[in-house]
Amino acid sequence: MRERGLGAEAITVFEHYYAQLEHGALGTIPESTIRPLGEVQKLGNVSVSQEEARSALSQTAVIKLNGGLGTGMGMTGAKSALVVKDDLTFLDIIAQQVLCLRERWDVELPLVLMNSFRTSEESLKILAKYPALPVEGLPLDFIQNAEPKLLPGDLTPIDWPQDPELEWCPPGHGDIYVSLMTSGVLDALLEKGIRFAFLSNSDNLGATCDPDVAAWMVEHDLPYVAEVCRRTRSDRKGGHLAVRRSDGQLILRDTAMVEEGEERFFRDTTRHSTFNANNVWINLEVLRERLVAHDGVLGLPIIVNRKPVDPANPASPEIIQVESAMGTAIEVFEGSEALLVPRTRFRPVKTTNDLLVVRSDFFSLDESYHVVAARPGPEPFVDLDSAYRFVSGFDARFPYGPPSLAECTSLRVIGDPVFEEDVRCVGDVLIDGLRRVRRSAVLGGLDGAVDEPASTDLRSVDDHLRSILGSLEPSPTQSLPLADALGLVVARDVRAKVDLPGFDNSSMDGYAVCSSSLEDAVDVPVRLRIVGEVAAGDDPSFTVSPGEAARIMTGARMPRGSDAVIAVEDTDGAAAGEVECRAQAPRGTYVRRRGEDIAVGDVVASAGDVVGSRTIAVLAACGHGEVEVHARPHVVVLSTGAELVSPGEPLGPGQIHDSNSSMLWAECIAVGASAEIRAAVGDTDAELLAALDEIVGEADVIITSGGVSMGAYDVVKSALRSEGVDFVKVAMQPGKPQGFGFLTGPAGRQVPLFALPGNPVSSFVSFEIFVRPALRRLMRLAPEKRRLRRATLTEGVRSFQGRRQFGRAVLSRSPEGPLLAGPVAGQGSHFVGDLALANGLFIVPDDVSELDAGDVVDVILLDSDA
Repeated sequence: MRERGLGAEAITVFEHYYAQLEHGALGTIPESTIRPLGEVQKLGNVSVSQEEARSALSQTAVIKLNGGLGTGMGMTGAKSALVVKDDLTFLDIIAQQVLCLRERWDVELPLVLMNSFRTSEESLKILAKYPALPVEGLPLDFIQNAEPKLLPGDLTPIDWPQDPELEWCPPGHGDIYVSLMTSGVLDALLEKGIRFAFLSNSDNLGATCDPDVAAWMVEHDLPYVAEVCRRTRSDRKGGHLAVRRSDGQLILRDTAMVEEGEERFFRDTTRHSTFNANNVWINLEVLRERLVAHDGVLGLPIIVNRKPVDPANPASPEIIQVESAMGTAIEVFEGSEALLVPRTRFRPVKTTNDLLVVRSDFFSLDESYHVVAARPGPEPFVDLDSAYRFVSGFDARFPYGPPSLAECTSLRVIGDPVFEEDVRCVGDVLIDGLRRVRRSAVLGGLDGAVDEPASTDLRSVDDHLRSILGSLEPSPTQSLPLADALGLVVARDVRAKVDLPGFDNSSMDGYAVCSSSLEDAVDVPVRLRIVGEVAAGDDPSFTVSPGEAARIMTGARMPRGSDAVIAVEDTDGAAAGEVECRAQAPRGTYVRRRGEDIAVGDVVASAGDVVGSRTIAVLAACGHGEVEVHARPHVVVLSTGAELVSPGEPLGPGQIHDSNSSMLWAECIAVGASAEIRAAVGDTDAELLAALDEIVGEADVIITSGGVSMGAYDVVKSALRSEGVDFVKVAMQPGKPQGFGFLTGPAGRQVPLFALPGNPVSSFVSFEIFVRPALRRLMRLAPEKRRLRRATLTEGVRSFQGRRQFGRAVLSRSPEGPLLAGPVAGQGSHFVGDLALANGLFIVPDDVSELDAGDVVDVILLDSDA
């Protein structure tokens, strides 16, 4: 660290945390040691005069944390240099916000960036467009400190010659305090009469310097203020403030500080109802006093982060990064306060999902460059497929800019369609498997959605599917051997480790020559001396000079000096001595050049690709033994009912063989999940709950069949209604009774459970319509639903008004080519024999009660993947 030029205080801070690490510090905060934050001061209730606000603002500086590279979005430069709104970067907007505040309040208001060495030059170049921005006596930036990444075993610094810079990491946002001191910026600010600083992330455009907060700090002589917002389901992963039971001090518990097994408490939005916005106000005089008294060591809680040494390569060795969080300083300063602020002060862009919303017309910039929403209420929930994850892929798929989201509540995109211009999204939008979203398209609701019939307690098929898909998040990613990744979706772009070909080689059996040796071989054959032979796999040590040739086989490496190959059929085929050549061989003839197929660094598998045999071939050829994919969910299938007997076992009175479990297991395997069958359980709540207590620790998804209707022994419904599973009646035939919800497993893990009806056909149809799309969503497979085809009915059918019927049919082609759908004889939900005969489902719409032979209907091909 000394050789890198880091200051004594930075080294002392690292030594402080290293000693804790040596003594086994984990940096966790058990739930038993804290209590919820409770009620706090609301920004809306803060009342200050104009003069108080101006006076406080005149003593305040804006400091932006600007060291991020946006690697999670595929960026390599400063994240704040990304164009985010109206052709302006984050830094352009921040600079304009500060300049507008100066003009309005007639104050100097310095802006200072905490940069990393990788972001400083690019960021300062952007700010150079604003000559009025610098304040005399103050720099526009300072560089945060760095520390070595450590090996988990012996806590020694890692050696990573592939990229030595990856041996270093920033010490977390908590480093801002000691970096202010070691850079001299803290003293410079105080000498300018700046007593307070507003600290926030540069990617949070809602974090503007509010004079009311500054005045409130001055009025109450507060050393430190942390802004918090009301927590929603989307904020369950964000850190939160709490009160330490031992001394009543406010503290911050971040994600990495949660005790193992207590994640459910951390995510409980009713218990911990606010989250830390990472907008911090601090008294600089108090900060300097504390830093000077403790040699730069504030004593912030340690955070132990385990990551791969190369963030872009999850398979690279694991290292430890010792970090601290800026917000944890709240426990260091006695008298710190939390301030409840509106959601408008938290507009971060962490993913391309966020980027789409901010770039869209849902937000605009007002005359002060504040980000303003088009309407009150929550912003649209956006979930784009993995192909949009990196900015390059995102921009390529929105060549005309984002669609209109002003009237949108949610947008989910499955697949990677390109959006043409003037697309408008209204309400809840699900795009599934399209290649292109056409110009001026208006999208709203699920494709083909039909409104639920009036005056009924039935839920529509589309609403039930929407509620399921809307609650699921894709499976986590993992690196798997190529053979185990077959059929799974690539989670991030994979680049070639080697050139293909890896060396210049021959594409023909023949002779490697210097092309100049055969320039005269037009009318008269030329004889060349054979100096060696090269077979595939050889590494020739000799050189071919003019007048010489080397016998060479297909795929063999070209010897030095040679630049062409003459095919053996254009020679006399001599094996030794001299070879007679009867044709010219211009430079490059029959030579495969190194890297002409694939060069090192080329993307050979893109995020969103499904791993197939050809994907495996190219990955293996390019040096990859593993690939990062979305994990294959493990499904446990469980049937209920004392009457069920395993297939092959003898039947007793009133018993039947359990066919549902085998069928559902096979369906899961066909989708691409892994699955297992558990023995059927009896008809009591206790038996079912005991089985589920065991299963929930092993399964990613649970499927039960039976016990969801209104009978006295419908155990699934009676046992799970109070366990977070929602039981509903869906307007469909068969499959009206449905259940779906989440069971809580170890460490608070949420495991989705599908409670399907027990009749075999009902269970099969329910899987097709609801479970299959859900499993494909977990695996990021597109399309999620099978695509519909059109077919002509060969005979008439009847259906219940107000329910969507999924009838079994034998699908075939007529001599003229159109698809025909012949309904099977038995349409009852217990006819397993007729189910086995069917290769498709025909769909009778909700508002249709009768169809005639010759009518055209939508059909699902059961033997098709899409």
